[in-house]
Amino acid sequence: MSSHKKNNEPRLPFKERGLVPVIILTLVCSVCVAMLSVTATITSDARARQAQLMADANKRALFPEADEYPAEALEEAGKSFPSQRAVDLTADYPSIDQLFVVKKGGEVVGAILRASSKGYGGKVPVMVGFDLEGKIVGIVPDASGETAGLGQNVSRSQFTNQFKDRALTDPLTDIDMVSSATISSKSVISSVKAAAEAFSAFMRIEGGK
Repeated sequence: MSSHKKNNEPRLPFKERGLVPVIILTLVCSVCVAMLSVTATITSDARARQAQLMADANKRALFPEADEYPAEALEEAGKSFPSQRAVDLTADYPSIDQLFVVKKGGEVVGAILRASSKGYGGKVPVMVGFDLEGKIVGIVPDASGETAGLGQNVSRSQFTNQFKDRALTDPLTDIDMVSSATISSKSVISSVKAAAEAFSAFMRIEGGK
């Protein structure tokens, strides 16, 4: 029989070829699923570490030498700190939405509080770092919702560096506002003040409410 005739012979539909193709496809799918599962298991720790590194980026910017930033419940703020004075921040400090204990070698060396106040384009979250003496070690505003080239400039070092080494009782009246972004600048200042008051509340440092 010529090859031309062989090529023109009708082929059986896939569903009429018996169980062999089904078994082959099932085996292929099973192997693929198994390989994906093994890959996910092998890389899960690495992916978890990478996700944590990204989440801790702003915290590391404030405390680059620290190695842990565990979250603390706002309802029991302060229980992990030397004062061991648990305070419920949710009632008196509604602008505070996050609190992190900063540790180095297992020892508490500071705190990070995140506060949000109304800016021009919405609330502007600000992470504020404090050492145990109550000094501000730095701030990291998230001004992504503010106007580009204006309000977003409150995230630049020219503005944020003004808050470093300030005491909790500092009224921050001498902070130079970002040009054409007064509302955004005042929002950041308000959040820093709120964070300072909340920090002093559970650390028993003068400057709280």
